[in-house]
Amino acid sequence: MSKSMRFKTPVIDDVLSSNVDVMLQERLLDLFEYAMRSVAVTLARAAQFETSDFANTAVSGCDGFTLAIRQIFPGKRDAWLGVFESGEQQLEVVSYTHLTLPTKA
Repeated sequence: MSKSMRFKTPVIDDVLSSNVDVMLQERLLDLFEYAMRSVAVTLARAAQFETSDFANTAVSGCDGFTLAIRQIFPGKRDAWLGVFESGEQQLEVVSYTHLTLPTKA
């Protein structure tokens, strides 16, 4: 992970949910944050995943979704849009990264 991205924390700015219950939404948001952090440190401007690509999604009930993630402002790695889809279920997520400096012990 690049040094500049190491101290950046994902912040969910907005969520639009259709036919996704609150508990499933929370688990999908956790997956989105993980995927966003993974993609943000690369040169990729967009990525697509199946939730089955991630460990434990069957156990958490998140399997069967696709996740498309892309930069909101092409070439800038600090704002991302993610869309989960599975049949009639859809979850759109807008997120950005926030610089969090480590505290001295």
